[in-house]
Amino acid sequence: MKKKARQANMELLRIIAMLMVVTLHYLIKGQAAVSLVENTGVINLIIWYLNAMCIVTINIYVLISGYFLLEAKWKISRLISLWFQTMFYSIGIPVVCLALGVGDVDKWGLYDWVNVIFPIQMEHYWFITAYTVLYLFVPILGAGLKQLTKQQHEVVIAGLLLIFSIPKTVLPIYIPTDRNGYDFGWFLCLFVIAAYVRMYGIPFLNKKSRGFEVYFLAITGMWLISVGCGILSRKGLALEHAMDMPYCHNHLLVLIAALGLFYGFGCIKIPQGRVSNVICKISSYSLGVYLLHENLAVRTKWQFWMGIERVKDGIGIFPHMLLTIFAVFVAGVMVDFVRECIFKVVQRTWRKVFAGRIAIIEK
Repeated sequence: MKKKARQANMELLRIIAMLMVVTLHYLIKGQAAVSLVENTGVINLIIWYLNAMCIVTINIYVLISGYFLLEAKWKISRLISLWFQTMFYSIGIPVVCLALGVGDVDKWGLYDWVNVIFPIQMEHYWFITAYTVLYLFVPILGAGLKQLTKQQHEVVIAGLLLIFSIPKTVLPIYIPTDRNGYDFGWFLCLFVIAAYVRMYGIPFLNKKSRGFEVYFLAITGMWLISVGCGILSRKGLALEHAMDMPYCHNHLLVLIAALGLFYGFGCIKIPQGRVSNVICKISSYSLGVYLLHENLAVRTKWQFWMGIERVKDGIGIFPHMLLTIFAVFVAGVMVDFVRECIFKVVQRTWRKVFAGRIAIIEK
């Protein structure tokens, strides 16, 4: 894989990863995915296979970020920009909903408003919280990893996997230290792996189709484990916890699937031109899709506003899902485009005011 910023193939993968995020939230928070202990019908089995396909999304995002951040110049301005972008959505969406009388924002208490006013500290968006902490450590992690030999780097990865991934993959019980990948610790592990890929690569996955093959084998394995545990649980065995584990970000099969998909797209060549420019531009707004549809004011409501309850028990859920995901993604891109325009106007105004004050002082 070429080591350069803004690779259209990686930006396309970023877009697909965001579509996966929306798909997961549509199926899970829209209550379309029913426990495999209760339902092993064809439609529910397909839904859970789709979940398996999409659960790699967070790992993909962090792997892409880690791959490029290792060699990118660390800037606090990037973190400040992310903070302002997060605040725009965190506070802005509830205010708009309150003004329009949409949702139940008018019933919120003090805790809810603290959640949106301090989104990083309160994990309003857990991904942003974990990513913020990771980014603060990037210069330290990057410098440290570059001092290691390849063998030492591999030992560090093995140690991190022994803490965050392997036990929860093989033990069908609750592990107190396990956060299912929803924390900085797992992001740290992913960054170290992404740095290894950047510096040394994984030769086994370099073949053009190998990455996609690994991806589909891994997600199929996850799905089969869950279906099997679900069937056995219906027969009286206490395997409900083991049934859910393959659908956690830090499960070893999820990591393997993410690496496979990462390499699969890494081998795709998208020549520079109009298509690659459009991909990169859309990708730059993809985070806005997450910040919009996962806002506290709407995260469990947009699925029902789109009418999921009318189709979730039949075959009609699949075309409805595609249309809804497309609509949410387009809405998120458009809103983030507007947000960018507003920020540019504010930034230009601020610079003019600031420049004028400096000129007065210098006189």
